[in-house]
Amino acid sequence: MKKLKLTIITTIMATVLNAVTITGVGYGSNEQDSLKESLADLSNRISVNVKSDFKTYTTVLNEQYSKNREKLINLSSDLPIKGAIFKKLNGRRVVKTTAILNSKNALSAYMVELERLQKNISHNISKLGTTKDKDTKYDILTQTLKDIENFNKHKIVAVMLGGENLPILNTTISQIKLQIQKLEQKVPTIKIASKLLTKNIEQSNIYISAVKPAGSDDITQFAKILKDSMARDLNTTKYSANADYFLRGSYEILANSIFVTVNLSDVNNSILKTLTVTLDKNAYKGINHKPKTKTFDESLNSSFIKSGNLFVNIGFKGYNRANSIDLVQGDKVDIVVKTNKPMCYFLMGHTLKDKNKFSYILPIGSDDSPFINQITGSDVNQNITIVDEVPVEPPFGSENLQIFSSTFAKNGRCPLVVPRCEENDDGYCVVNGKPSDVITKTRGLNIKKRKFKIEKAEASISFTSFKR
Repeated sequence: MKKLKLTIITTIMATVLNAVTITGVGYGSNEQDSLKESLADLSNRISVNVKSDFKTYTTVLNEQYSKNREKLINLSSDLPIKGAIFKKLNGRRVVKTTAILNSKNALSAYMVELERLQKNISHNISKLGTTKDKDTKYDILTQTLKDIENFNKHKIVAVMLGGENLPILNTTISQIKLQIQKLEQKVPTIKIASKLLTKNIEQSNIYISAVKPAGSDDITQFAKILKDSMARDLNTTKYSANADYFLRGSYEILANSIFVTVNLSDVNNSILKTLTVTLDKNAYKGINHKPKTKTFDESLNSSFIKSGNLFVNIGFKGYNRANSIDLVQGDKVDIVVKTNKPMCYFLMGHTLKDKNKFSYILPIGSDDSPFINQITGSDVNQNITIVDEVPVEPPFGSENLQIFSSTFAKNGRCPLVVPRCEENDDGYCVVNGKPSDVITKTRGLNIKKRKFKIEKAEASISFTSFKR
């Protein structure tokens, strides 16, 4: 114990000399809404940093490389916030809250939490050997699974804050899940599964994210049905920006079953409860449950562009903490963009339907520059609506909206290079090639050495549409 505490102190002192600071900004009509948005913004900026250094963070999690990739692909803005400092400014009509996460102030909190979780996990693993009761074993295993999930998320942030010599676990999520699967009886229907996954959740105002297949952002028909079924048993909210709690999860497709894990988290992204269920193959017979965008998701989340301190985020109004979103026919969404610096940008869409996959550039600019727009002045650090009331119409399926952005050149011009596209019969300006290849080529276009320092950043939002 003394050695570990000494390591923690040494690490913190070393980090003070090279402090890392991440800042989130939120606006709202009241203090609570402003605080929520600042936390959401801070979480999103952390996840952007993780994605931009994708390969480094795959080594943080104590599992196989492929498993780490899957975890990071599924990672949205759900990393835990500890030790943040909040600054509030009351305006005439809005409240502005700035959330600051600094390694000098926050790293010690993450280190202490990692030590606490490591002790809990070791203690629970020891308890497993002292009981033969299946119910007791299950309770211990699900508690351990929750602690390992929390440990991994805290460790990712600690690394980002400059933490070194961090605690290591001798047990992996995969090992715990395997033991749970051996104990669980397979349930025969999705309705029963949803009852078990929402059991004893008494919190209200919960935002439910559709459970995603491991390693993919695709929302399948199975995920949509399960989400809707769980929503009937909980007190939920439609928009993530209004939520006090979040229910997120993923599922693994096994030989003759599906294993689902869900986590209930608070606004600071600390996992409060973990629940699991194994569905018999007959429970999802005839229901689409296999992801169709895995290759695309891997291309999207690796080699993520972020140079300098420029930050950009794209989303739908009201969904400021969600990555994968399910929409139904008749819904309308406002596309919002947020950045911390004056910048120019263009938008690329990726349609990932079964037999109709292509990428296109959105005409969001002016006559002189039809595909490039900009955000400057007082619009910086605000959620700016760039396209409003976009209707959800057929054809339905998985899509992705990606933004590429840059600070301005010394002469005030936008240095972005927009990929060449040609208009098709439906009015889309289509980029030649498969979406997974187009992403790589577009990133290559926008990483060019220049004498004047240009900062670049990208972001994306995934969503799936369904017929009502």
